[in-house]
Amino acid sequence: MVDEVPITVLWVINLERTLLVIKNAYVRLVKILTKEKNDIEYALRKAKASIELIDVYLLDCKSAEQYRKTMMELSSIYHDINKPRVGLSDYFIWDDNYDKRIVANNELDGIKGILLKEFKRDI
Repeated sequence: MVDEVPITVLWVINLERTLLVIKNAYVRLVKILTKEKNDIEYALRKAKASIELIDVYLLDCKSAEQYRKTMMELSSIYHDINKPRVGLSDYFIWDDNYDKRIVANNELDGIKGILLKEFKRDI
């Protein structure tokens, strides 16, 4: 007979997995935005703040209430950096080389898609 894993352990693993997906997307976003010379500093700061917030949760907190608060704060940050006309939602990477531009924007769109999927229930 196989021992069953307690539901709380699976729940915590799932929460951590969700946060790691979000963190990975923000780490990739920071790499992209750091290379850009455009006026996107606000989004860069907010992405870094999201990474730090996730790291704090993963190190110290395991309660459902703390997870809920962390996700609410992450969601708020996500919505702040996706305001129409001034946010990440309308951001496009320009490169004179068409092929590089397509690759860079496909990666950026992939990151945006990951974040949208994780925060879509709040939209």
